[in-house]
Amino acid sequence: MSTHYFIGIRIPQQIAQQLGQARDSWELSTHKRLTPPADMHITLVFIGEDRFGELQEIAERLGKIDQASFRLQIAGVKTFGNPETPRIVYAALADNTKLMNLQQAVEQQLETLELSTDPKPFVPHITLASRWKGGSLPASWGLEEMAFWVDSFSLFEIHPQETPRYREIQTYSLKGDA
Repeated sequence: MSTHYFIGIRIPQQIAQQLGQARDSWELSTHKRLTPPADMHITLVFIGEDRFGELQEIAERLGKIDQASFRLQIAGVKTFGNPETPRIVYAALADNTKLMNLQQAVEQQLETLELSTDPKPFVPHITLASRWKGGSLPASWGLEEMAFWVDSFSLFEIHPQETPRYREIQTYSLKGDA
């Protein structure tokens, strides 16, 4: 199996721990995979495998992104898929122009490469649980308000059989807050 890659934002450890504790309090037995706090992130662009040997070029192009750091607000819990049997349960993020600008800047840096990036529209989220297996969902998703600063993003390598699954191979700092 070939190695896969993505570009994303690592969630600060304290926030990831709080998200994991909230998720665990729901006693969510409906999904096969509960994301460990160490793996919580926001995917900006999923790359997949590096079929054309462009990883070094990707790393160099990402270094050209010049954007200020910004604050993100977690805005509750949502799901992907059928609401009764969701594929994914995630922490939603409040609308944030700077996050959208960063994601678009990443896409623009990659658009002339031969990558097969995910064509679905960008929906910023932090996956908490995936792979529906059945059962009853909680009546409510109690999740306290949380916010955090984003001062970097990274190129990640995926290691499905390891914990953590996602290894940062290059990290890019954002400029001071704006």
